[in-house]
Amino acid sequence: MTIFSFLIFSCSKGNDGSGGNNPGGNTTPGPLFTAVKAMMQTNCAKSGCHVGSAPTGGHDFSNDNTIVAQKDRIKIRAVDQAGTANQMPQPPNPPLSAVDQKKITDWISAGGTIAN
Repeated sequence: MTIFSFLIFSCSKGNDGSGGNNPGGNTTPGPLFTAVKAMMQTNCAKSGCHVGSAPTGGHDFSNDNTIVAQKDRIKIRAVDQAGTANQMPQPPNPPLSAVDQKKITDWISAGGTIAN
């Protein structure tokens, strides 16, 4: 008598049920992400910048998953490089306020996902 055992394994790269293919998952946006997204809608995802069919740098920040995927770049350009020629928003615009910069760092420190 031969006994066969079948094991079925499920593999997921993320805890959002997306297998890691959707950086933010299909979850309800958390308060930190919501604050960052609102700030980005005002300062970044506006006509002529990071929105539309041909967004600057190819990054459409009206898309939640793009914000999550680009979180490190967002922090570098909007926080770390604030007050320099490389900041975002670009000069002659002023850098983001300290309050808006803190929204970015708090969100990333909490995990930088849509759910945060």
